[in-house]
Amino acid sequence: MTHASNRQRIQRFMLGGLAMLVTAPVLVAPAVAFTPAPDGPDGLPGIPGGIPGGIPGGIPELPKPKLPKPKRPTLKPFSCGPHLATFVVRSRTAKRRGRGIRCVKFSNGTVRNRRTPKIAWYGEGNWSGKTYRHMGHAFYRGRKVMQGYASDIYGNGESYKNNFNGNLRVQLINANRIRVTGAWNEDWIRVKRTAYKPLRRPRVCGKYFDQYRVADLISPLRRGRKGTGLRCVLKAGPVGTYAPKRFFTTWFGNGNWQRNLYSHVGTRATKGAGASDICGTTFGPVCNKFPYGSLKIKPVVGGYNVTGAWREKWR
Repeated sequence: MTHASNRQRIQRFMLGGLAMLVTAPVLVAPAVAFTPAPDGPDGLPGIPGGIPGGIPGGIPELPKPKLPKPKRPTLKPFSCGPHLATFVVRSRTAKRRGRGIRCVKFSNGTVRNRRTPKIAWYGEGNWSGKTYRHMGHAFYRGRKVMQGYASDIYGNGESYKNNFNGNLRVQLINANRIRVTGAWNEDWIRVKRTAYKPLRRPRVCGKYFDQYRVADLISPLRRGRKGTGLRCVLKAGPVGTYAPKRFFTTWFGNGNWQRNLYSHVGTRATKGAGASDICGTTFGPVCNKFPYGSLKIKPVVGGYNVTGAWREKWR
């Protein structure tokens, strides 16, 4: 066999193999669509393969904690004390909302005795969140109707500064209800006690009162009592119930004797002047009653001297 014949056989083999490669079918893998995994609840991108979230298995959504509801502050029971009648106030109009108290002292005024009040009172509270404080008294002008007078005490953070000089119509509906109309429109309902937080103690009276500072008639250097006090003398009232520096009918007082806090409502009856303490809470622990006629109020230069059951100078 010659070298030429060998070369011819090799060439035929190579050409045959190339022909097989050209004519053989080409296998192509089917196309696979790639879908990115959704983002997980933690906001991280998903992992290819469909696992949500940036961490294998995803981060489970935790339940939201239940927060406790805020508790309303609990108001302590309030009463004016055993020597005054405690009333709560209800507006007779739906638009006016609030909470308030009236500490009422009864007297013996009648239709025939028009200079003596039937009731005197200290009142405080709030209307739509605005605070007020006042003193008032009412006098009979008919068999069932009284004419009322009241003035706001202000200058201690109160919101109102009003004066009601005879434009209140007061009715004793029964032993447990008083109705006030005219410039006001409210019912007072008598209770033993009520949930109420009193205002802070007043330190000034405002322009509708004669204001006096109080001390013992006897100097502390001579064994007199140590203490200070405030007296708010109501000016508003019928003719003959108030004369500047000479005579008055109703007042509010507070202070301390030997560091014992007190507050009281004072007024007059046919026997003379008397007073009753508002007992407890911010008004003070002192709780006394001074019958009508037990207080002798004498005008002096610059104010009054009060003797009898008390021993005070108002200046």
